[in-house]
Amino acid sequence: MRLAYIRGVALAAAVLATAACDKTLHTEPFDRVSAENAVTDLATAQAALNGAYGALESSGMYGLDIPLLGDLPSDNGRWAGTYQFLGNIVSNQIAADNTEVTNMWTGLYRQIDRDNVVLATVPKIASIPDATKSQLQGEAYFLRALSYSVLVKFWGAVPTPTTPVASASEAEQYTRTPVAQVYALILSDLDKAAQLIPASNTNTRRATRTAVTALRSRVLFYRAFAGTPSAPNATDLQGALDAANTVLAGRDTLTVPYASLFTATGDNTSEDIFRVSFIASQSNSLGYYWLFAGRHEAEPSANLNSAYEAGDLRKASTVINRPNSTTRLQGVKYPTTAGTEHPHVIRLAELVLIKAEVLARQNNLAAAVAEYDKVRVRAGLRPHVLGTDVKTQADVLAAITKERRIELALEGDRWPDLVRQGLAGTVKSLAKPGYALFPIPLRDITAAASGALVQNPDY
Repeated sequence: MRLAYIRGVALAAAVLATAACDKTLHTEPFDRVSAENAVTDLATAQAALNGAYGALESSGMYGLDIPLLGDLPSDNGRWAGTYQFLGNIVSNQIAADNTEVTNMWTGLYRQIDRDNVVLATVPKIASIPDATKSQLQGEAYFLRALSYSVLVKFWGAVPTPTTPVASASEAEQYTRTPVAQVYALILSDLDKAAQLIPASNTNTRRATRTAVTALRSRVLFYRAFAGTPSAPNATDLQGALDAANTVLAGRDTLTVPYASLFTATGDNTSEDIFRVSFIASQSNSLGYYWLFAGRHEAEPSANLNSAYEAGDLRKASTVINRPNSTTRLQGVKYPTTAGTEHPHVIRLAELVLIKAEVLARQNNLAAAVAEYDKVRVRAGLRPHVLGTDVKTQADVLAAITKERRIELALEGDRWPDLVRQGLAGTVKSLAKPGYALFPIPLRDITAAASGALVQNPDY
């Protein structure tokens, strides 16, 4: 398989040339040189990891596509602009050569290759202290797990290179790894990250042990439903609950007010677990796409707008009317077109809702309601009462699904959440069931060795 980013580059490590400088390390990115020659000491190893973090800022990742394409295909999104490829995503008629889907795929594999450079080179550098080696590798394992966790949610079975891509001919041989094995790799990477990242790492813009545990909870939660949406795996659900409880122990108070989570400059909050930093010179495009003051290609749907209960404080920080319009909407979770917001990759409220859903699926309904009521109360709403507002397990699960939709709206959660539960086809009336997953980019299939890379069903 010829991953799009490798075209025209002698060695895949050269993708580090486009790495953005990390705001913590302040280390210069690489030029177009091979991994073995470039990563030779502590400074260049830190620069390599810097490049891996920098890849998170690309438009294919948290600079645009992961949050945007996690909502646009769902009942949360509406096409408001002129880019037809976005309109096709909203209507769930995605061609295999869709520009934005291809961009997201490319961004994720570019990020993974940078992780692989760190993991392949750092252990060989004798001059780096062992503790520092561990930290560098641990952070790279976390980042690789994160990228693969996105790929498996949106595409299902995907190629899983674990070493730097040395040539186009090598990449052209890659085949798709079954979903179960993708999840096994992700969890293995998280195990290693948990062992290697020091407890002293507390910066929520970098990998921490808490971020590792939170991602483990999310990954186990999603794996529980893989292939069996109506009968999730009980062991994985319990694992997701255990990991969520570890994160929530001693810090289950949500940030108040909700609006403080989404400031123009990405101010720190007590709810942060892992976020991606942006500054004016290295900005994201989220507000530019959602706001009327920007390009306004994307718009919250009327369906989402009407889903908010009266008095829900989350609405004003998520969806408002466009200027001089009573019917057209704009998304304001990324409140400026400057692109200096720091998108949440994972935050405390998601863990609260994972815990609530697992408890509900274990038929511990009172505890489940008490858990999801935390996000309702923070939003200024009356807490639900079991036996009055919700009476059955189905009622509680439906309430949690709605709270996930409202709480995490425009953060890229809604479409994967519908797919996880087997609801995508019902909510969006998909023409074909395979459209729940994104297509493998056509140019990668075309460039791959004959039969190596197989398209998703129905495309």
